[in-house]
Amino acid sequence: MNVDDLPDPSPVDFGHVVDRQRPVLSYLWHGKGPHRAAAHRHERAQIVYPTQGAYWVATPQGNWLVPANQAVWIPPNIHHDVFSHDSVTALLLFVDIAYADTLPQSCIAVRVSPLLRELLNKAVAYGNDYPPDGPAARLAQVMLDELNQMTAAPFFLPMSRDRRLLRMMKALLDNPADERGFAALAKDAGASVRTLARLFRRDTGMTFPQWKAQLRLIQAIDRLGQGTPVTQVAFDLGYSSASAFIYMFRQKMGVTPGEYIRAQPHDG
Repeated sequence: MNVDDLPDPSPVDFGHVVDRQRPVLSYLWHGKGPHRAAAHRHERAQIVYPTQGAYWVATPQGNWLVPANQAVWIPPNIHHDVFSHDSVTALLLFVDIAYADTLPQSCIAVRVSPLLRELLNKAVAYGNDYPPDGPAARLAQVMLDELNQMTAAPFFLPMSRDRRLLRMMKALLDNPADERGFAALAKDAGASVRTLARLFRRDTGMTFPQWKAQLRLIQAIDRLGQGTPVTQVAFDLGYSSASAFIYMFRQKMGVTPGEYIRAQPHDG
């Protein structure tokens, strides 16, 4: 399904509320079926934290896959496009711009600590109409302290602004099983191998094989989260066998695909 064709259910957006008396605003979101919040930006920083399902978050800085129990931090006024090919339940947190200076200034995927998870749930329970001197306000201050301890998670796919390299990247995003070599992809992109290799290093900090491996990893996590069988994921992503895919996954994630799936929360 083309991302541009996904329905936009327009969730409640607290991102434009400017009120330093309420440092954080929260919302429990249920997105049914494939859906998308098309590219937008707002004054408040945001955390997108799926508790069931997974989101893709696309920004000019790169693309993130955000599976259940991970989150993505989006600083104020960063354009972002959020979409999923399946139903998602997520906690959304909006941090007033007055409190964002000490927090990361670029988008990052983050691990959600047990404490931060409980704080997010408690914030939703309190609601957003809270006084500046009550327990919800004190909770917000604790949450800001915890946000300063965020650590990065491995689901980032850096993108390039160069139109030639971006053309190559988008072709592989559309078809991660594409087995054409770098030279053939460079020719289709309209640039020399040497030029694109230099751009890859400059814009992503990765070599082409490293970038492609990262793409396949996050695509694999997305497909596994949708319930696609391991063998089907392996062949969808261009692996010669399920065992080759399982080996790659374990090298990157420390667990097999089956172990990863069993560790994820499920409806019911």
